Amino acid sequence: EPKTAPGGPPPCRTLVEQFYKGWEKTISNLAADGTFESRPGQAPKIVYNQQIEDYLQGFCASEYMKGYAGYVNDGCEKIMKKFKRGIVGKFLHGEERYGTEGVKSLRPERINDVCTTLAKACPALPPPAAAVVSIADKCGACKGVVTDALFIMRRDRLIHDNKPETLRKRKLEVFELLEPMCMDAFHRHTDFPAVYNSVCLEMWEEDEEGLIGALVLSGGGGWKTGDAHRAVCADAFSYCTAADFVKPGEL
Repeated sequence: EPKTAPGGPPPCRTLVEQFYKGWEKTISNLAADGTFESRPGQAPKIVYNQQIEDYLQGFCASEYMKGYAGYVNDGCEKIMKKFKRGIVGKFLHGEERYGTEGVKSLRPERINDVCTTLAKACPALPPPAAAVVSIADKCGACKGVVTDALFIMRRDRLIHDNKPETLRKRKLEVFELLEPMCMDAFHRHTDFPAVYNSVCLEMWEEDEEGLIGALVLSGGGGWKTGDAHRAVCADAFSYCTAADFVKPGEL
């Protein structure tokens, strides 16, 4: 795995998330000229052509990879150079569901396929200790939402390495950056994504200023995920209690 900036997430997950967006657009173009056929329950029928090759060759410099911290773009180039054919193979030969806004998608599985199985760059998602265990597990969902928010902020070109005072001045940028996060829960989580989405929307509607303020402060504090979980999910909101942050053996 290419080196990650201090506090930053591995670039592989960002690569696959963004690759998926461009791939869906590419597939739409292929469908229009008859070189793509959707087959529910199995891999789609796709004719590999120059349009796909051009997308692969230019992906890391494309619109889909703009605005990220330098280490993300460097990681994209290195990962694509080594695993490009394997990545496109996962997309060519795996079942797909497109137009999945607001419902569970196959995107998290594709991230695991590429980043865990193929590139061995990331652990499988979600880690057992961080999984939402039921539709009533709002504390776990809140932690997941906060983790997603930090993931998005850490990799952003303008935000990831800012000092606390600079971050506070960038609240508008943070708001715009995180605004799609709730709907993206369906593309990031396999364990009850609707619960993540519901809790995320509740936080935005209840106190978006408090949510963003707590996240900004956690960024200034060095992007410590556990501290951010507590600051947002127990202090700013009431999805968790102090007991949810006690480590085994500390009771």
